[in-house]
Amino acid sequence: MTESTALSPAASRGARRRERTRAAALDAAESLLADHALADIRMEDVATKAGIAPASLYTHFGTKSGLVAATVDRLMDVSVDALRIAYGGDGPPLARVQATGVAYIDLLLDHPALIKFIVAGGLRELDSDVELAAIDRFATVRAEFEQSIQAAIDAGEIRPIDARQMSYFLFGAWNGVAELTLHTDGLGLSREDARAAIWQAASALVRGLVAH
Repeated sequence: MTESTALSPAASRGARRRERTRAAALDAAESLLADHALADIRMEDVATKAGIAPASLYTHFGTKSGLVAATVDRLMDVSVDALRIAYGGDGPPLARVQATGVAYIDLLLDHPALIKFIVAGGLRELDSDVELAAIDRFATVRAEFEQSIQAAIDAGEIRPIDARQMSYFLFGAWNGVAELTLHTDGLGLSREDARAAIWQAASALVRGLVAH
């Protein structure tokens, strides 16, 4: 950055303040989306939870749809980054597949709004372009995970299986177990039970798949 384009101290403080305001708004929106139907959430509710003026929301996001779109986009960023770190890490392919499962269930349990978006259809009032773009990003991650499973097969770590079908099964199973944490009825699971269920199933599955 040259001297002519460098921000003044006041401008730098203003930029940091805007970033904090935006982050607080997105945190508040995500939290409310986890607990309420999209139609029931007002911009005023988000502003109150974030501790900011409602006018600030309109300045940053324009409309409620803009705020929700930005919230979903950030969720996708967090999700894609976490999963790519897991299956792109060091170690043998099977270990990376297992790490992806752990990362994904933790991701879902830490971000209930993500469960509603992917599994429960709770954000289906989104603008179709926003929703399609987010789903496309997740589809890309699913395809990359399929490649990780195939790498474990090619390395001889697990028996030959259909990597594509297994990737869909695993994502579906993880989503389904995580979705049970949203239930308040007899089907509900605590976060701890959900994580334990995933671990138990994963251990049994790996034992069955490991090449002998």
